[in-house]
Amino acid sequence: MKEKKKRLNGDIRANKVQVIHDEDGNLWEMSLAEALEIAREQELDLMEMWKRDDITMVKIIDYGKFLYRQKKQQQKQQQKWKSPDMKTIRITYKIGDHDLEVKRKQVEKFAADGHPLKVSLMLRWRENHYGDLAAEKIDSFVKSIDEFYTPHAPVKRSGNTFNVLLKVKK
Repeated sequence: MKEKKKRLNGDIRANKVQVIHDEDGNLWEMSLAEALEIAREQELDLMEMWKRDDITMVKIIDYGKFLYRQKKQQQKQQQKWKSPDMKTIRITYKIGDHDLEVKRKQVEKFAADGHPLKVSLMLRWRENHYGDLAAEKIDSFVKSIDEFYTPHAPVKRSGNTFNVLLKVKK
């Protein structure tokens, strides 16, 4: 949906205009030529706001500042609607204690940013025989990060992979 562009200065088509100024508020009705002269004296622009019957409402503004503020406001709106990305932590059956500690620190950063988390543990080759030990390993990791995340569902095994989805504690 394309936004309708505002008319500026010489593009305004009206005989009578009602002028609004940022500092002075509502001024008065006058001809377009007078309004343009006032805007030029102040080195500002005349922008058409809306049109009703035979009177056009115009505003004396700095158009460059207006565009800048509008762009910043749109960026803030986009940030509000941006949903956090799903982050994934992969651990292995043979992972060491120090490596688990590094993963916990990563998880802490993800929680601070509000990202949901997926923890997965994949078994390879002969490790598939030790599924119960792998389930314990992933459960212990989830319990070690329970100050940041709560499980969305229990640990599930699909084939040779264990997965659990976690959501941020508030």
